[in-house]
Amino acid sequence: MPPIATVEVPASSANLGSGFNCFAVALSLKLRAELWAGDEAGILLNAHGEGVPEPGTDPDANLVIRSFREGMRAAHGAPEGSGAWRIEVSSMIPAARGLGSSAAAIVAGLLLGASVGRNAPSPDELLALAATLEGHPDNVAAALYGGFTLAVATSTEAPVTLRRFRAPDDWIPVVFVASAESRTAQMRAALPATVAHRDAALQAGRSALLATAIMTGDSSLLGQAMADGLHQPYRLPLLDGAARLIDVAYERGAAGAALSGAGPSVLAICDSPIFAHSVEKAWNAAGVPGMATRLRFDVAGARLQHSSDGSAA
Repeated sequence: MPPIATVEVPASSANLGSGFNCFAVALSLKLRAELWAGDEAGILLNAHGEGVPEPGTDPDANLVIRSFREGMRAAHGAPEGSGAWRIEVSSMIPAARGLGSSAAAIVAGLLLGASVGRNAPSPDELLALAATLEGHPDNVAAALYGGFTLAVATSTEAPVTLRRFRAPDDWIPVVFVASAESRTAQMRAALPATVAHRDAALQAGRSALLATAIMTGDSSLLGQAMADGLHQPYRLPLLDGAARLIDVAYERGAAGAALSGAGPSVLAICDSPIFAHSVEKAWNAAGVPGMATRLRFDVAGARLQHSSDGSAA
């Protein structure tokens, strides 16, 4: 008997330098989750691979389970405490590395929960729910929709304004997955409460360049567009080797490079396979604990398949 529903959700890299808290891109590392009928009331989670809960972790604190419940509520599914479910999770996305592992878990849980409800939430409702659970919309937007996304929280009436952009065909992401972990709360605590007006103005221009580079495919803009003055200067000193990796990426021909999310992983965008190979090789020889790998931009976003009809959404 097949699972009730299956979902695959991509990893994501947020900020992309100057796009602090609003830009992100989906990457080809995946989290896969299957929903099965359980043997007893409640939700049983079996997780394997990267970023899985530590043994003994409270199941109710798990993002997949919390999001599954929220998805059921939003879709007017089974009431709290009823139903028997088993969720099988297999993930390639390392946790606490700046690659959107929590966003992928949230999106997977929401979509599985909504799949067993009576009324499917709209895409806007799902994005708003995911952003509330995550605390910010950037990673969850890329995880849901794929490609490059611009997600801006505007007001209570329209919580997230979203625009999605196709990844340029000749852009190649190279990621250095650091061995060390960093927690978003710790990295946010490193940021100052205020910045100088001139720094904010410069950042606004860089962010506009980032949007222009993505929309036009002009990789020559990425060096300026992925420079940052809002978060990287305060986070990089806390992340051993990350600043050096960004420098090495540019030395080896990357069009742009920045922390992936809050780090400690680093993302480079290259506009030729030769430069991508050169960055990957140099990063792996840099002596920083971790591993460099070439990935692909994910263009599909989260994919949900129901066993009843084999359809995907």
